[in-house]
Amino acid sequence: MDWNLISIIVFYILIALFFIKNRRRIDRQGIFILYRTQRGLNLLARLAEKHKRFWKAFGKVSIYVGFGGIIFILAILTRQAIKILTEPAIKAGVALAIPGVRVPGSPIFIPFWYGIISLIIVLVVHEGCHGLVAKAHGLKLKSAGVGLLTLLPLAFVEPDEKQLDKAPLKTRLAVFGAGPLANFTTALVVLLLSALIVPVVNASFEFKGMEVTEVREGFPAEQAGLTPGNRIIGVNGKSSLNSINFSGEMDKVKPGETVIIKTEEGNFSVTTISNPENESQPYLGVTFLQKKGLKDDVYSRFGKLPWIWAYLLQLFNWIFILNLGIGAINLLPLGPIDGGRMIKDTLGEKLKNKKLAKQLVTTLSYASLFLLIVNILGPYFMSAGL
Repeated sequence: MDWNLISIIVFYILIALFFIKNRRRIDRQGIFILYRTQRGLNLLARLAEKHKRFWKAFGKVSIYVGFGGIIFILAILTRQAIKILTEPAIKAGVALAIPGVRVPGSPIFIPFWYGIISLIIVLVVHEGCHGLVAKAHGLKLKSAGVGLLTLLPLAFVEPDEKQLDKAPLKTRLAVFGAGPLANFTTALVVLLLSALIVPVVNASFEFKGMEVTEVREGFPAEQAGLTPGNRIIGVNGKSSLNSINFSGEMDKVKPGETVIIKTEEGNFSVTTISNPENESQPYLGVTFLQKKGLKDDVYSRFGKLPWIWAYLLQLFNWIFILNLGIGAINLLPLGPIDGGRMIKDTLGEKLKNKKLAKQLVTTLSYASLFLLIVNILGPYFMSAGL
């Protein structure tokens, strides 16, 4: 039974029921489906007023972090794009990830509920901090809400755009930069919390092999008889209960050599081929998931309770990754997202030649879009010889 698929179906049925129940308040804008409400605005107003100095300082810091982030993300994407276009077998610089969905070619798979919970946290802190900084500067918030971008959940806080446009440049930049800084801050907090949990998990669990999750058709692992569900516990006579040891043993193997993969179901003789992404490395055509289990003495004392820490650590991992990734992407000087608005407003005010400012903004936006596309799709086009 595919619990991941069942979770997706149940979640979107609940979303559909919510939108049907509130259909009179639903606004459809192209690929966006939005539900606006006044709920939560009073809470944001109280928090902003109570800690006004803090949120103003937070917004001020976010300006510097924002412009630094714009330069950093552009440099990273440019560097990776050059590698993709000039060197063979370079991996994508940006991976597409949708909770619960295995995106073809993407190395990242996010289990559905981990992804949804993490995404909700990303959206709440991002949009919430936009609203808090806006209110701290005396700007009106028109509404807040949730919605869908095609099938991806989203959240938003809407300031009064006319009032925002008339605000000083530093105020606007603080509002725009607050969202990404909130994501980076959340990522840091979660990283610190994870550091506290890791020792507990390490003391409670032990590695119990790698479960095969996918066997590529026509590749050595399939030809040797490996199937999804097999649990790998050794290679070439060496015990390899964790992925680090397994990778270490495979590093000693050259393409074309035969390895003995030991599993709980028996031994499999696999003749490796060259890795499609690096011809000097061996390739089996198999993906696996590290399996862990409670140590016997821990289980005898606490039962299954310590699994809570393992699940929490996994959740923190995805909260960290998504906050960092989405925060960084939002700083691209691209169209209506935070980085784009920061660049647009800055150039629009600092340059006397408004036509030149508009041209620079357009150029940067198209360049950012090009870099993003190359980083996502470039490896596929290059491998196909296009």
